[in-house]
Amino acid sequence: MKKHIKNVIKAIAFRLPLSIYVPLCYALHKKAIERAQEHGNLRLHLGCGWTILDEWINIDLKRNREILTIRLPGGLRKFGDNSTSYIYSSHFLEHLDYRTEALDFVTECYRLLDDGGVLRVAVPDIEKIINAYTRKNREFFNVQSELHPSWCTTNLDHLMYALQQQGEHKYGYDFETAKILLKKGGFQKIVKSDFKKSDVKELVDIDYWPYTDHNGENLSLFIDAYK
Repeated sequence: MKKHIKNVIKAIAFRLPLSIYVPLCYALHKKAIERAQEHGNLRLHLGCGWTILDEWINIDLKRNREILTIRLPGGLRKFGDNSTSYIYSSHFLEHLDYRTEALDFVTECYRLLDDGGVLRVAVPDIEKIINAYTRKNREFFNVQSELHPSWCTTNLDHLMYALQQQGEHKYGYDFETAKILLKKGGFQKIVKSDFKKSDVKELVDIDYWPYTDHNGENLSLFIDAYK
């Protein structure tokens, strides 16, 4: 009976307007956030989608009992300055407008991080697919055909899909462009990394986007930005 009541309450909650659900959701996660802050170990997983990382506060606009549902980047203003040890965001930044939302996002991340804190970002590595296109690297695009929709038949189809993701992607990044954005947000030490590799032990095993090219190189660009 109790389980049934909980399921009914959950079903009702998930149907609430965002204006009601978001503050309710934050109230439910508040203790976990405060507990992590007390131990100096608050870790935010931003734009998590349905991927839940243990011992992290998983944040997205999706609704799930394990997700703190807030709209990014504006919802980050709920968190105090210098309150966070680590921030991780995988394949989310490219969904934000470069000149407005993305800059606001990295600026907020910098504000939230304590001194010595690190933002780790993973995005599609646009430089890799552009290089493959200009070199007419068929092996590279044979792998892409396994990841992209069936209507992508030419190299240009794959390139455009990687760039735009049918309108979901608002920008694309190489290391140079991402570094400029992060510097505008306040970061100075910005390091190009790799899949499940980092100089920060807490960030070594958190990557979960496993897709590689024909040479076994990950298709994502990984960056650690230090405050």
